Amino acid sequence: MNNKNYKKSFAPNRLPKKLINELAATVIAQAQEDAHDAAVCYRTQARKHAATVAGESTKSDQIRLAVCYSMLADFIEQGWSVSAQDNRIYVEQPSIEGTKGETEAQIKKRIRKGFEAVSNRQLADPTNREFIRRMEIPREFEGKTVSVLDLIDDGAELALTFKQLAAEATENALDGAKAVIHPELVECRGDEKCPYTGYRLQDIWRYFRHTWSLEYKLLPGRTMRLLVRNAARPNRPVIGIVLLASPTANLLSRDKWIGWTLEKVVSGLLEGRWSADSVGRKLFDAIKSAIKQIRTDDLVPPSALNYPKPEHFFALDQTVHKALRDRARDLEAESTDYLVDIRGLDKSKITNKQWKELSETALFRKKRAEQLIPLLKALGTMKKYGFEKDPGTALYEALVEKDGRQAIQTALGEIKKVHLASEVADLSVCGAVAPYNMLIGGKLVTAVMASEEVREIYKQRYGKQVSEISSQIKGQRVLRSSDLKLLTTTALYGVGSNQYSSLVLRKSKHPSLVSDVVWKKIDSSTGFTVTHISDETVQMMRALGISEYGRRRINSVFGEGSSPRTRQIREGLNLLGINNSELLEQPNRKKVYGCEMFEGARDQLLGFDSFEGDADRTSNTAAAISDGWMRRWLLPRIKDQKVLDQLASFKPVHISDSLKSRSDKFAELRPD
Repeated sequence: MNNKNYKKSFAPNRLPKKLINELAATVIAQAQEDAHDAAVCYRTQARKHAATVAGESTKSDQIRLAVCYSMLADFIEQGWSVSAQDNRIYVEQPSIEGTKGETEAQIKKRIRKGFEAVSNRQLADPTNREFIRRMEIPREFEGKTVSVLDLIDDGAELALTFKQLAAEATENALDGAKAVIHPELVECRGDEKCPYTGYRLQDIWRYFRHTWSLEYKLLPGRTMRLLVRNAARPNRPVIGIVLLASPTANLLSRDKWIGWTLEKVVSGLLEGRWSADSVGRKLFDAIKSAIKQIRTDDLVPPSALNYPKPEHFFALDQTVHKALRDRARDLEAESTDYLVDIRGLDKSKITNKQWKELSETALFRKKRAEQLIPLLKALGTMKKYGFEKDPGTALYEALVEKDGRQAIQTALGEIKKVHLASEVADLSVCGAVAPYNMLIGGKLVTAVMASEEVREIYKQRYGKQVSEISSQIKGQRVLRSSDLKLLTTTALYGVGSNQYSSLVLRKSKHPSLVSDVVWKKIDSSTGFTVTHISDETVQMMRALGISEYGRRRINSVFGEGSSPRTRQIREGLNLLGINNSELLEQPNRKKVYGCEMFEGARDQLLGFDSFEGDADRTSNTAAAISDGWMRRWLLPRIKDQKVLDQLASFKPVHISDSLKSRSDKFAELRPD
């Protein structure tokens, strides 16, 4: 293993030397202890120092020390190694490269163990233990006794049925399989309940989400929870669960695949995929359209929107600086009256007059001015090269000049912004639950996400939804598109195969399909993550911020930037004097996958081609995709006696037993 890629210095430079020495001494003392015992020790020390009543001069330092101990506990619980030498502390993340003789399966198991440590700690929380108990305890519903376990299929019954089908000819076996598995997509929204058990669909989803090895966390932005249920079986048991979420803004591998990069524009022109005239016109229109989406009447005169001058940019810079000062004053104020939190309101009932008032807050004056500056610069540059009159020739001339390339990149960024927010979604959670995971049900759940049914559910959910940030930028109500066209995801493990690997169904081999279903590996990527920092640590970081600044500076106002949790962690690390980029960096490359919901979806997201007759292409039905999955994966699978034996031994109570066992392991590590 290449240690230099994974071993990092843990150096809280704002912690007094005496406390650093104390921390290092504890690390040295715990070096020979079992990882579980070491985590208990660090967690106990963290809580002790967090609860210490100290004078004003030392209070922050005690909280700093508590945060350090809590972070070390987080690392140990997730399989990191912690060491100290010469009073310097080092932490080392588990590697996917493996040690000599370690198989891919063993590497996955080792990494999964680290993920489960965090998830198990969450399961040990009394609130979650009570939730699981409440879901599992039998209760009366419409004259029958039910529990969530009635939504878990019986492995023995499935095994017996599939054993009989395995002996049939392919077409007969396929017909029989259709009578056993029929995927049905159900959105979990509001207080809607399951008609077979009476449980809230949201609670059913949450219960099965706790069976994952990753910790369950709420995500910012658009989130849509789906159950994939089996309509062919009693009680319509759960095959798998899915969470569609807003895609990450910065994912270069995805942007290259779609074509939202300068490099891809150039290669497309050279290959003759698009005409220079259509590309140039689209880029210029993107800039003009983006400017229209910003309220500008209080920022610059109307003439600046056609012919921006240096004095206009100076005025915008002044607006940004003044808004920053106003924002800083708001954050330092004892009152929180400046906070305008409209997340719980019905956005459709907010009037344009109110949206205009919201656009005048310090936060959105800054945002509007900051967004307008590069757009006006790009507009001026494009006009200089002649995009208005001859966009094709202007494009080629702009591509060879630095300012021209910058203007094109700005336009591409605006095209991406429009489509990414509402026509692309990320599979944040996707997989099968037992016993369907034994039948490669993960591929079924993943494949049906590219179905017309998912697009329709997405359209019904978001079709009339007002965009909160865009409306405050424009100063009036803005509705976004709800036409889902492309999905992306990142595999949990960066090594070996997964449910997305080789997930291809060709319409040439499966006549029921209207187009190919292809989950394509785009690339492997690195980035930043905060999943290894526990909620308990984040709470201590928040306390540290309050101790330092006299009030909470990180809030949950939509539009502030990245998620409040991420910003709180970055603030906490800065208050420790730790390089936050280094500790949050994810050195293990993860596999990124993408799937077009229909043929030509990427071209529509780019918009350089004309889509007169096929702009509203339909996707495959879930039933057609399921047929293809059965032919390719299910029928060969049920011919394996080992699989059938494993299936036959599975009982719904096994999931309950597993959840209890996992929560019991970490009960002593939960917060008091």
